[in-house]
Amino acid sequence: MRLPRAALRRHALRVLLALAAVAIVAAAPPALSAGLPGPGIWPRAVGAGLFVGALLLPPASAAKERPSRKALREAGGLLFSCLLWMLLVHAAGWLPATFFAALCACRFGGCSRNESLALALLLCLALWLGMEKLLAWPLPQGALFSFAPGA
Repeated sequence: MRLPRAALRRHALRVLLALAAVAIVAAAPPALSAGLPGPGIWPRAVGAGLFVGALLLPPASAAKERPSRKALREAGGLLFSCLLWMLLVHAAGWLPATFFAALCACRFGGCSRNESLALALLLCLALWLGMEKLLAWPLPQGALFSFAPGA
């Protein structure tokens, strides 16, 4: 019995997600250092999430519905926002890259300009307060300029 193409693609996606999860967990640095969470916690959590996602991937639907233009625009906007963040993070630093990526994601998601600005600013403020002030862990600065006082 031959499987339909959609089922083969779905199984291939499951296998690729599971392999990506295993590769991420295998390449992660140590999760704990001196009893404290280390840099390996995040990759391990992402790898576990990908593996669970691979296991819970729903079967291909029988209906051949095409996604709406709005859904494609939103998905493309999210992909663009991720790529924008990856391009900006080394040059501008975490906070500006996060601000512009969140702004684009909100705008493509259907938020108004004011909502997008407010959400992007709140995300950056929460990130700055949580990492810089609460945990005293400096966020990476950009290569082109720095927001650090006295830098």
